[in-house]
Amino acid sequence: MTAKTLTWSSVWNGRGLFETRELVTIGLFSAAAKASSLMLALMGGGMNPLTMILKSAVQSALLVVLMAKVPKTGTLTLSNAIGMLLSFLLMGQHVMSLPVVLLGTILVELLALPFGGLARRAWLAIPMIAISELLVRVINVGVSYLGVREQPGLLVMVLMVSAFSYLGILLGLFGGLKMAKELKHAGLIQN
Repeated sequence: MTAKTLTWSSVWNGRGLFETRELVTIGLFSAAAKASSLMLALMGGGMNPLTMILKSAVQSALLVVLMAKVPKTGTLTLSNAIGMLLSFLLMGQHVMSLPVVLLGTILVELLALPFGGLARRAWLAIPMIAISELLVRVINVGVSYLGVREQPGLLVMVLMVSAFSYLGILLGLFGGLKMAKELKHAGLIQN
């Protein structure tokens, strides 16, 4: 048996990267992640460490389930782009983060292609999410440093927010694995 190499034609199936139902699924999961994030922030009394962890955990758990449901190259990038757009429209935030998020997720998706991509290696979803979120947070801290370099004490708050939200991301990855496993067992995810 020969190993099938991943080529551009195998990623691009001639009709487009995504089918309509997959695009709808990505949009619904992105909207659900933003809506739950907003509800948790409102119910939790604002941006305290517990709500930051919970928001990030729910977001990453839904992202793991989404990537199990739509295991294609570009799912992570498209989901994050829709999430950033919804966040901008709902809360007026993340305008400056959009290029950073897109850069981080596109880079991670390109790095996953030599390993066979998400369609051939479903386990890549976990490291892809973890690495892209870490990359986005590191770049955001660097950009924040440029804004507060005259008062570096303010950077401590940025570091704390990034650390708490990344802790939530890591916790949500394990929850997302359990959710995806149960949904596969129930037959809602066919892959």
